[in-house]
Amino acid sequence: MDGLVLDGCPTLTREQHEAVAAAIAGADPFDEHVWSKDRQPAIISWDEGFERVIESRRGVLHDYTRKGICPYPWAIFEAIPKPRKLSSILYWNQGNRPSCSMHAAVHATEAATLTEMLLGAPLIYDALNPIYPFYLAKGGSLNGGLTIYDTAEQINKGGLVSVSEVGSDNISAPSDAWDYAEESAKRQTAVVYIDRDYTDRIFRAAAAGFYVVFGSYLIYTGSKTDSNGVKVGGRTTRGGHAQSFGSWHKKGNTEYVFLTNSHGEIYTGGTEGDPETGCWVTRGQVDDIAESFAQFGPPFVVLPESPTQTAPRLIIDFDPKFPKGWNTGRAGQC
Repeated sequence: MDGLVLDGCPTLTREQHEAVAAAIAGADPFDEHVWSKDRQPAIISWDEGFERVIESRRGVLHDYTRKGICPYPWAIFEAIPKPRKLSSILYWNQGNRPSCSMHAAVHATEAATLTEMLLGAPLIYDALNPIYPFYLAKGGSLNGGLTIYDTAEQINKGGLVSVSEVGSDNISAPSDAWDYAEESAKRQTAVVYIDRDYTDRIFRAAAAGFYVVFGSYLIYTGSKTDSNGVKVGGRTTRGGHAQSFGSWHKKGNTEYVFLTNSHGEIYTGGTEGDPETGCWVTRGQVDDIAESFAQFGPPFVVLPESPTQTAPRLIIDFDPKFPKGWNTGRAGQC
């Protein structure tokens, strides 16, 4: 654990708790917002419209896995044709900066973009540099961490910036960050807060190819192999840290979601091709993580926009495969 920054995500203040509650109470209905061409990304309700999309996408991804198409971002990333990939970066290490919240948001947004590409969205993948929006959200500073609420506010209202525009240095202070405000506004992200039934909604969102940003006291600093042969969270410590959930896997009777961290390749020992920047976690492990959501604020799903499109139509021009050694269990289980 030497050198790991474990306190980059503070708990919410009373005023921030009130702001989150107000944002959730005033959230746009999913159908009303998403299908309106002139609407800016907003805070969107987890309502019946969003539930319908979850069930629809879950069915599509289930069919994909039955056909041997892997819906995980690391497999999609490897399968994308070169003309549709502007960056070779997928996972980030925050180094000695307390910028875990924005790294988690970027990991979730990049993965969400890749999933949209798998589903036919005519997008071009470009990695997003976490240090720029972090610096802007901090008012031009790299000191101290960033709450989940402030992270959501930045990516929703201020947006994100691509590696093609600013480079891949995610550690140094970006003194030119203000110059990219106009460009970052083209990469804003709608937010869907999860304010109840945390574990159930996280698993359902992940099974539908959505990605969730969260903050918690509980941090997995290593991995182990469980009785199903799956690499899961092992050693733990405590702090104030933000990470992301996404991707769903079931083996036997056990469901998992993938936890992506920004502490480098510390989750070793996997035999199914998943990246060492994260590990799978069970429902019980997510329950443990969720015990501190009341202090850190509700996690949120990201629904990103992207200015890099290839054509105004669906495109299916790649076929991601399951990693070597992957065992899907029963037919149709990912």
